[in-house]
Amino acid sequence: MKDCLSLASVSKRRPSRLLWHLSKLSHMIKSRWVFDDDWEADILHRHDELQSLSRLLGPTEHGLRADDILIHGPSGVGKTASARYMLGNLRQRFGLEWSLIECSGKTRNGIIYEAVTKHSKAAVVHRNQPREELLEALESAVDGRPYVVMLDEADVIPDLDVLGDLLSIGLLSVVAITHSDNEWLNRVNRNVRPHFRGESQIQFRKYHVEELVDILEPRVERGLIGRPVDIKQLEWIADETGGVARWAIKSVLAAAKLAEERGHDSFHECDVRDSFDRAMRMIRRDNLRSLPVPYLRLYELVREIGPVSGGEMKRAYLEHQEQIFEGRGRDPVSWRRAWDYLSKLEDYDLIEASGSTNSKRYDAVDPELEASVEFNPQETAEVE
Repeated sequence: MKDCLSLASVSKRRPSRLLWHLSKLSHMIKSRWVFDDDWEADILHRHDELQSLSRLLGPTEHGLRADDILIHGPSGVGKTASARYMLGNLRQRFGLEWSLIECSGKTRNGIIYEAVTKHSKAAVVHRNQPREELLEALESAVDGRPYVVMLDEADVIPDLDVLGDLLSIGLLSVVAITHSDNEWLNRVNRNVRPHFRGESQIQFRKYHVEELVDILEPRVERGLIGRPVDIKQLEWIADETGGVARWAIKSVLAAAKLAEERGHDSFHECDVRDSFDRAMRMIRRDNLRSLPVPYLRLYELVREIGPVSGGEMKRAYLEHQEQIFEGRGRDPVSWRRAWDYLSKLEDYDLIEASGSTNSKRYDAVDPELEASVEFNPQETAEVE
C-alpha cells in the first residue's frame, strides 16, 4: 500500500522532499473538460435505450412526426447524453431540426421562446412577446418539417401546460427528461398524458461495475497524463459510486486533484478513498447552481432551519412562500407542489428527507453548501 503524506507533514520532515512534491503539482490532469457532462464520448452499454430512441424518433427520417418520449431515471446515468447523441446522429444523417432546452429557471413563455429561437428557420422574436405570437412564430419556423424539442430537467418546469402549447404545433414532438416518471406524469394535463405512456417511456438504469469501468477508461486516457490509475482502482471507483456514471467520472477527477495536491505521481489508496466525498460536493454544487431561484430559496430554508419535521417544514414554507417566489412573476405554489420541489432537492442529493410520508424529517446533506441567492429565513420567522 502506498503511503499518503500531506505536503504539510512532508515539510516537517524534509524540506527538500517538499520541493520535490511541489514540482509534481499540476502534472497529472491534462484536460478537465474531459470529465464534464458535455464532453462528447461514445455512448456505451445503452444499446436497448438507443434502440428505443431510434424507433421512436425514426419517423422523422421520412418527414413524419416523431413519437413523444419520456426518458426517466436517476441523475448521472446518461439520459441526456444518449438522447443528444441520437438526435445529433439524425441531424447529421438527414438534417433533422432539434433543440435542447435546459428547463431550469424557464417560464412557460421562456421555453416556447427558446423552441423558436433555436430553430434554424426562426424569425426574429422577443422574449416578452405574447404567447400566441411566439406560437405563431414557432409554427412558421417548423413549416411542415419534423422538429424535436428536448426538455432537459423537465421536473422543474413550473407550468407543464407548456407541453400542450408545444404539441399544438403539427410536426413538433417532445422528448422530456425527468427523474421520476410517475411524479411528473401526475402533474401533466390529462389530455397530454397519453403522449408519454407505454412504449413512449424509456427507463435508464444504473450501470454495472464492468460497464462503468468501460466508461471511465476513455476519460482516463484523454484527461490524464500517462496512466496514473490502475484497473483495480477504477473497479473500486465504479463499485463505490453505485452505478452512477457522473459520480464515478467526477471521482476520477477528484482523485487526480487530490494526488496532485499531495504530490503523487499516481493514484494512492487515500486519493481514491477521499475522492468520493469531494466528487459528491462538486456534483452538489453544480446541481445547486442549475436550479431556479425558488428552489434555491427553499433549499436555504431547509438548510437554515433543519433538521425539522414535515409539519414544521410545511409551516415554515407557508410562512415564507411570498419571499420564496418574490420577483419571479408568479404566485407561490401550494404546499403540495412545494413538496414536489423538495423531492427534486432530494433527487439532487441536496437535502435528506428521512422517514415515511407522514413523519418525514428534512435536513441539508451539506449544511456548509450555501446557495447563491438573497434569502434569509431567520429574519422573519422561527420554527418552534
